[in-house]
Amino acid sequence: MRISASIILLTIGLLSNVIAQQITIGDIHPNNLEIKAFSLNSDQDIHIEGTGGVFRDEYRVLIYYGWILNAKTRKVEWHLFDEFKGYDHFREKDGMYDFSLDVPLEAGDYELYFVGAHDNRNWGGEWSLNTFEELLDEIFDSRDRSKFQRSMQEDLFIKVSSNGLREADVDDFFRNAVRDSKVYFGRAKNEETFEQGFNLTNETRVRVYAIGEGRKDDTFDFGIIMNAVTRERVFEMNYRNTSFAGGADKNLKVDRVITLPKGSYLASYSTDDSHSYQRWNALPPDDPQFWGITLTPESAQDAENFAPYDPPKFVTPVIELTKVRNDKMESIGFTLSKDMDLRILCLGEGDYDEMHDYGWIVDANTRKTVWKMNGYRTDHAGGASKNRKFEGVVSLDKGDYIAYYVTDGSHAYGSWNSSRPAEEERWGLTLWATNSEDMNAIIDFNPNEYVAKNLIAEIVMVGDDAYEKKSFELDQPTEVTVIAVGEGEDRRMFDYGWIKNMDTCKIVWEMDYYDTDHAGGARKNRMAVEKLTLPKGEYRIYYESDGSHSFRHWNADPPHDPNAWGIKVMKAE
Repeated sequence: MRISASIILLTIGLLSNVIAQQITIGDIHPNNLEIKAFSLNSDQDIHIEGTGGVFRDEYRVLIYYGWILNAKTRKVEWHLFDEFKGYDHFREKDGMYDFSLDVPLEAGDYELYFVGAHDNRNWGGEWSLNTFEELLDEIFDSRDRSKFQRSMQEDLFIKVSSNGLREADVDDFFRNAVRDSKVYFGRAKNEETFEQGFNLTNETRVRVYAIGEGRKDDTFDFGIIMNAVTRERVFEMNYRNTSFAGGADKNLKVDRVITLPKGSYLASYSTDDSHSYQRWNALPPDDPQFWGITLTPESAQDAENFAPYDPPKFVTPVIELTKVRNDKMESIGFTLSKDMDLRILCLGEGDYDEMHDYGWIVDANTRKTVWKMNGYRTDHAGGASKNRKFEGVVSLDKGDYIAYYVTDGSHAYGSWNSSRPAEEERWGLTLWATNSEDMNAIIDFNPNEYVAKNLIAEIVMVGDDAYEKKSFELDQPTEVTVIAVGEGEDRRMFDYGWIKNMDTCKIVWEMDYYDTDHAGGARKNRMAVEKLTLPKGEYRIYYESDGSHSFRHWNADPPHDPNAWGIKVMKAE
């Protein structure tokens, strides 16, 4: 019997058409998600069938389920949870279960999702097994293990079929969804950081669509929009301004329209080290591909207001002590040739009462602290609640200054022990000029080589077990300022200085605990500042330290001005 070529081709065409009218997702291992896309050429009922599962032991639950998303509106059109009167009823099931139903859908583009994910809502934590083999060992005994593996690979699936269904490309749908967006960052992976600038020529309405991770006190994966000139945060994704994004209760979503004035802006998004599009450690959100941030003009008129990013010149920092790691003390000096305002951003670790990683600025001549990062004046910096930030403007007179930044032994740049902050690379202290004409009025210098203008004599940066002295002479009666920093506790001084009149062999000044104030850091760091008039004559300053807690040998938090550990005599101003 001979079969004509035309019949063969017709048969192949019919079979291809049938195959194209259904899509199936199966063979999903734990913590994995798969997506397929399809289009409907008319309003119609689609048939959904498959096998899901809820597998549990005493405190762990692994769930297999699926849903359908409108590829254009990003709205859930059907969810398996709804077939069981919601999530809570669904998770009461035990083992595998079959489902088969018809769902009406309008003509359009859709995405089908199927996932095997761990549920963390019932025990208040997260868990993640490294391999499929470990999962089987955890949930099943040896008798059921091989049976479950076959079921996992062969029987858990979801299938959608319809006469008018045509399979499509998932990436094409994603590109279409962000086609009109001016800023977009989706499918974000673990430990990723994104930033994109844009200019607006007029007041503009912008739709912010962002999905991330957070809880009441912490945000882990989130987006920010910042004024590039003032660094004011015009939008920040947090627990208060988001809604539930589906899946795990830590999945957050914002979908709102904001109005931005004319200006330059920076949009950013950052993720922590777990639970992202790369790999979910709990139930994923309903729109996992948009894990990230997307900014879309609300209208065609709004779209015309977007212009290529042209960063203001004075957005470049003038002073940076950033990317500071654990157990560091960093400093930099700077000279202002005029009175000016500086914008400060300081990121550190602490809480309302106490900072552990923080910065401060001192007058290089008087050693007076002109600005310090205090916990009660900080805001949340994103990530863990202990990530704090100060951002504001400080007015400084013409003169010389030294900026410091110190960290303790944990949770700093490159070695986070909890969720990192939004601007992790700015962990430390950053200064900007607030006016472009001030950019050239700032010059930095090495603080270790700085000599105060009114300095008469000094012994500073004193180490352990020291006994140092230095002489000076006054050719006339002189009003001086004595500044001494040392260690004292329980009304006694252990590292301290004094001044001796060599003509009379009498001590004319001595660092007494009762005349000191807290010098910052550990409470035993003490500082004395006193003005006195010294007659004409020859003098000698002394400084003595014990066997612990001194410059570069701290056994507790150092003072705010560690380089001043010692004594100095200056002409009074």
